[in-house]
Amino acid sequence: MPTPTIVEGRSPMHVISLGAGVQSSTMALMASAGELTPMPDCAIFADTQGEPKAVYDWLDWLEPHLRFPVYRVTAGSLLAAIGAKRPHGRFRKVPIPAFVLNPDGKKGGLLNRSCTQDYKIRPINKKLRELVGLTRKRSPKYPVVEQWLGISIDEATRMKPSRFSWIEMRWPLVKVRFSRHSCLMWMAKHNYPEPPKSACFFCPYQSAGRWRSL
Repeated sequence: MPTPTIVEGRSPMHVISLGAGVQSSTMALMASAGELTPMPDCAIFADTQGEPKAVYDWLDWLEPHLRFPVYRVTAGSLLAAIGAKRPHGRFRKVPIPAFVLNPDGKKGGLLNRSCTQDYKIRPINKKLRELVGLTRKRSPKYPVVEQWLGISIDEATRMKPSRFSWIEMRWPLVKVRFSRHSCLMWMAKHNYPEPPKSACFFCPYQSAGRWRSL
């Protein structure tokens, strides 16, 4: 893809943040079918290298069904980072919100996490800067990227504005009043298989049913 010239007032690049779960996959397929507009320029999948095999298989199926390219980016193996004695890299913390024991054997609580920031947001933003020609350049104070997030109406509390002046967030599923159930119904209506749940297999934020499934 050629690097565009950034011009204030020009329409921003439309990019899907593709988690490869139910909501973001439905959003991508709806956009590819013209039900969400405008047509995205691309989608970006941030790979923690810790997703279940079903997610990678699903992504392999999804890509050829989309009318725009999907870029896969990674900051390395999150699983390998968990086993390190200390976090590596500037601003990094212990990567995941693991439950820990104190040296005396008593429960120590839940650790802070930086996995989303380090292994999702930063790799995606790095690719976005490359796509719009901002590598090693100062960020403009106006949006040059419209980033689509697969947040459904039942997750509306997760909607947050962008921290960056050059990125504007968009939540297409909220705009069309789609819940997670609506996404599954849309997929079934179009005879698409049901996407797997996208989450690292070692993430502590899992339900009991999810653990049993894994």
